[in-house]
This record gives sequence, structure tokens and C-alpha cells, in this order.
Amino acid sequence: MRLNPRWVPSSLHGRLLVLLMATLGALLAFNLWSDYRAAGEYTQEAYDQALADTAVALAAHVQTRDQRLSFDLPLEAALTLSSNRLDDMYYLVQAGDGTVVAGNRDLPSALSAPSPPGPSPSFFDGRYRGKPVRIVVYRSPTPLGEVTVKVAETTRRRDQLTRRFVSQDMLLDMLLVAATLVLVLVGVRLGLRPLARLRADLEQRSPGDLRALQEAGVPSEVRPLVQALNRQLKLLRSASEAQQNFLANAAHQLRTPLAGLQTQLEVTAQEHDPKRVRDGLNKLLDAVRRTAHLANQLLTLARAQPPASLTQGMQSVDLSDVMADSASLFFDRAVANDIELEFETTPAPLRASKWLIRELATNLIENALLYTPRGGHVTVRCGLKGEKPFLEVEDSGPGIPQAERERVFKRFYRMPNSTGEGSGLGLAIVNEIARAHAATIALTEPAAGGTRFTVTFQPVS
Repeated sequence: MRLNPRWVPSSLHGRLLVLLMATLGALLAFNLWSDYRAAGEYTQEAYDQALADTAVALAAHVQTRDQRLSFDLPLEAALTLSSNRLDDMYYLVQAGDGTVVAGNRDLPSALSAPSPPGPSPSFFDGRYRGKPVRIVVYRSPTPLGEVTVKVAETTRRRDQLTRRFVSQDMLLDMLLVAATLVLVLVGVRLGLRPLARLRADLEQRSPGDLRALQEAGVPSEVRPLVQALNRQLKLLRSASEAQQNFLANAAHQLRTPLAGLQTQLEVTAQEHDPKRVRDGLNKLLDAVRRTAHLANQLLTLARAQPPASLTQGMQSVDLSDVMADSASLFFDRAVANDIELEFETTPAPLRASKWLIRELATNLIENALLYTPRGGHVTVRCGLKGEKPFLEVEDSGPGIPQAERERVFKRFYRMPNSTGEGSGLGLAIVNEIARAHAATIALTEPAAGGTRFTVTFQPVS
């Protein structure tokens, strides 16, 4: 059943009331119609039997005298026929040739149907003297042939009794409908108490309280809603934690470089020797570059975390295309450091965030170039292993000891005696991007030494 939205109340009680009233109203109407038919048939059967008995009794008063038919109705019988104050009764006695023996002569012309041959007695509805009547036709054999007795009775008592039955049933049905509505509304109110408790729980919480809602005692129909709210609260809690972590990381990591920049500026501003001023400016430029790189990596780390990356649109990506687009960014650096940089790529389609995959590859390659000595080599591969796309970066650097392989993915962690000017965020960014794409990272050592990072993604479904 579809209702007009303008007629649907906003409250659940109101909607249930409208739907129940419409449904129960239709059932009530059908039940009343069914009761009316049943009561009418029952009343009709009872009164038809009484009417047939009257016709048989009148036929018993037909006599044969001198080869002629006569009708001798005692006074008591005539008074009995006319004693009914509510209904009027009429009769007609006819010989087989249609001759009227007794009764109302105009009764046949007033009948709605003639007297067809058939079972006796037979019943018909009609009108007589402007009133609806029920007519019985009874045929009785006599020595002079068959006699037809017709008795017509108005239907006021029948209709009155039928209405009485129906009115009683209607009153009972309406009481049942009202009781049903009350019970349903009370049941809904009781059933919604868990929601009221949830609302009270939410209203009493502080804005920063993102704990999961309690599912105990919640109806099964409402539990999916509570579970969906809990999932959203979990995502909000993760996003809030990621934001707090970012603020803490940014405050911790940027405080020292900014303090150093301020000190260097103060020292350079007091210098009068042009050569020292130029040296100081070069140091400032180098410090600004490192600080900008650190800030960019912090922002990338914040965006790569799953709560933030979920908002990035996923699309069809080919790892070989990403590598081809990014290759020119690294060749100049590799040549400047006398490092052989090779790309071995084959098509590897996957569904991912393209900019995050580019950041993952960039950080792996930059990390390899940073720790590979002059004269070394870095190889970048991508393709399919079975149905799973993979990205692999292999270098000929000093390698990572087995005990350090889990720590290198932590934020701001750098191995002891590390060379280069890394910030300790590159591999943390790679780890967060892999988590966001449900990918796995394997850190192994090639046969010739160095380090190999292999990121394996989920197959495209």
C-alpha cells in the first residue's frame, strides 16, 4: 500500500496509525459485507420456510365441491394472516386454467416474475403495491387438477433482523479494531524505548565522546541502524585520532626546524661580510627546502591514513601508466648521483586512488635513491603475480637488518648511523597507503645485497 507523502505523518506512531486504519478499515468493510450477506441468507432461509408453511396451510383449505374448486378459509386463519403488525401478507389461489379461486386478483400482475414450472415450493422477489415482497409459489394436486397457491409477504421484518445482526457484528468489529490499534500503539511505544534510551545517551555525551552505542536490548529491526551509527562513530573516532596525531607530529617535527630557521635568520641578519651573508642565505635556503619537504610529507601522511583516504575516489589505475608518468621525476636525480635507474613495467590494472599510488611509488623510489651509494643501481618493477598486481622497488644500498625491518615503517624512525637527510616519514606513508588499499608489503634482501620492497594489491574483481 502506497500513501501520498503529504498525508503521511512524520512520527512513527502516526504512520502506523494511518497504515493500520487504512488496512483495518478495508478489512472491516469486507467483514461487514460478508456478515450482511451471511445474515441475509440466514434470515431469508428462516422466513422462506415460514412463508412456505403458510402456502401449504392455505392449500389445505382448497376443496372440491360439485366439480368445482372452492376455498374455505376459517375466520381464525384469516385473522392469523392479518395479525402481523410489521409485514403485510397477500395470497392468491388459482386453478390450473388460471381461474382465480380466492385472494388478491391483482397479485399475479404485480409479480416480477411469472410462475414457471419447477420445484414446489419456489421463491421469487418482486414488488407489490409499491413495496418489496418475497413470493412463494406452491402447487398442490386436486381431483380437478393442480392448484397454484401464491403467498407474498413484505420484507420489513427480514430487513430489520438482518440490520440488527449486522449492527451487532459491526459494534463488535469496531471494538476489536479499536483494541488492536491501542495494543499496537502501546506495543510500538514500548518497543521504541531502546531508541529513547539511545537518544538520551547521545544527548548526555560531550561533543568529543565518540564511544560506540550499546546494542544490548535493541530490537533486531533497529539493530542495523545502531550498527551503522557505530561504524560512523568508529570512522569519526579514527579521523579525530588521525587529526590529533597529525597535530602532534606537526608540532613536534616542525618546532625544531622553525627554531633553527629563526636562529639562522638572526645570525645572518647581523653579518656584514657579503660572503658570510651569502653562505647564511644558502643554509637558509637548504633549511627551508627541508622544512617544506617535511611539511609536505606530514600532509601526505595525514591524507594517506584510511579515515582520510576513504574520501578519495577510487578508479581504475594501471601501475605501468603511473610509473611512466613518474619516471621523469627521478632520472635527473639518479644521473646526478651516478645511480643506474631502471624501469621494468608490464600492465598491472587495479582499482585504487591514483594520486595515493603515485605517492607510494614516489616515496619508495626516493627512499631507494637516498640510501643507494654512487655507482649503485635501483630497479622499479610492476606487473601481475597470478591475478594480483604488484609494485617492486629494489636497490643496491646497505640493506636493512632483520631486526629493523618492522621498525622502519614507524613514523620518524631512522636506523642508527643512517646517511642522507630523510625525515623518517617516507616508509610510514607507504605503509598507510598500503593499508588504505588492503595491500601487503614484503621487505626482502636480493641475492646481490641491498633492499627489495614488494607491494602486492588485491586482484581486480
